[in-house]
Amino acid sequence: MNHTFLVKVLVTLVSIAAAFGIIPAVWGPVTAVVLDQLENVPVENVTDTQMYAVVERVIDGDTIEVTMQTPESKLEMLRLIGVDTPETKHPRMPVQFFGPEATQFTKNLCLGSQVVLQLQKDGPDRGRYGRLLVYVRLNDGKILNEEIIKHGLGYSYTKYPHEKTELYNQLQKTAQDEKRGLWGSVKFEDLPDWLRKSNPDILK
Repeated sequence: MNHTFLVKVLVTLVSIAAAFGIIPAVWGPVTAVVLDQLENVPVENVTDTQMYAVVERVIDGDTIEVTMQTPESKLEMLRLIGVDTPETKHPRMPVQFFGPEATQFTKNLCLGSQVVLQLQKDGPDRGRYGRLLVYVRLNDGKILNEEIIKHGLGYSYTKYPHEKTELYNQLQKTAQDEKRGLWGSVKFEDLPDWLRKSNPDILK
């Protein structure tokens, strides 16, 4: 059971006991403060949960900025789990093959829309640049991460395995076999460095 949930239950029981005079009443204000803090647990400490957000900006195919639908309406930069799209905004790289198409694909599917964010059950909640790592469920129930790979607009990101790695690998294989998106004309030198190193025979 979620640790935060257990703490909330215990604190609530203490509050009730204080109200009935079973324990000193000073516990009432104390528990109220504790509960208020628990309601504002940073998202880094929450796992296996869903959150709602509105997509404000698409940085590139696998990175978006959203407004979280919480009382604070906090802006969050998100990195899609398990998919790597060609770069368009990397400070040390030129625009990569099919990068603009991947960015436009993501814009078409989610920009301005309400989406549901799903954190991974195991593994970190944030990546190396502080971006929240998520699966994004669209209004039609489809998962944005999967749609990108399925239509050949990105790669299954095996550099960082996750709970859906096997599924994403299969989606990529199907897209490649059917020459969808970038797989219709991509050359080995167009592939990202991590993929060329991990799978040098991918186009053979």
